[in-house]
Amino acid sequence: MSAQAATSVGATAGASVTLFSCFAGMGAGLVELSIASSYISSRGSLMWAGGIFAVWGLALLASSIASLQRGRLRFRKPTTVGLFVAVLVHVAVLVAGIVQGVLDGGHLAALFLVLMALGSSAWLARRFRDDGGGDDDGGTATAPPRTGALLAAAFAAAVVVATVTTPGLAASVAGQHAVPHGGHSLPSGHNH
Repeated sequence: MSAQAATSVGATAGASVTLFSCFAGMGAGLVELSIASSYISSRGSLMWAGGIFAVWGLALLASSIASLQRGRLRFRKPTTVGLFVAVLVHVAVLVAGIVQGVLDGGHLAALFLVLMALGSSAWLARRFRDDGGGDDDGGTATAPPRTGALLAAAFAAAVVVATVTTPGLAASVAGQHAVPHGGHSLPSGHNH
């Protein structure tokens, strides 16, 4: 394998993991927002927690979108701290729920998505050390990523993240009140 091919594979792997990290961050952000809506709609004593989950979900979405736009992880250090805190919060909520005999699907999905984002971010941080250029992962490769491989990686990342995000969204209050897809009627009277 030539040095050029090795560099191209490295660039493709880095870009693929960056996509996965961003998709996982966006999925986690959406699930965090659905968790927030569940706390807020309950209008109970934990309504304040809904505000915290909403801010965190919006921050994850914004960071992920900014990273996708830039092509490398942005705000990696503060996001990593937030992801560690989110892991602790979701584990605490899950343990408290299990003690009460309840498994919260939203918090479980959020935990998995946060762990995906954290793990992929850690891999990128080890693989591409900061070169003093700010808050994103430095060390860009000289050759561009291979387009076909990057497209396949984007598709695979989207499928994996959607597989975890969808049940997490369905576990929210809004998801529990959603009309099943088989229940929608088209104007002609046919179901899809």
